[in-house]
Amino acid sequence: MTSTFSMDWLFAAIIFFIGAYCMAVSRNLIKQLIGLEIISKAALIALISAGALSGNTNLAQALIITVILVEAVIVATGLALLVKAYKVNGAIDIKKLNNMRG
Repeated sequence: MTSTFSMDWLFAAIIFFIGAYCMAVSRNLIKQLIGLEIISKAALIALISAGALSGNTNLAQALIITVILVEAVIVATGLALLVKAYKVNGAIDIKKLNNMRG
């Protein structure tokens, strides 16, 4: 059981760092939103693993459903901001977001 738990956490850490790298390197807003989603999937894997180890899977499932709902709101808000940035600037580059004020 402990070996599986450590492999789950290693897998979650690798996925987290892939998402963080994606967000840190790219200037494209879509790629950054995808990186944020990858990070949140790593958090879900960590919640599943912690719930399985503690034997409290019901609480882990409730937390995962809550995180999925929050993710949906974050993605909808991010996509709305992305559409607005594209309409104002004609591009989705972070460096060109200086024109968006107010």
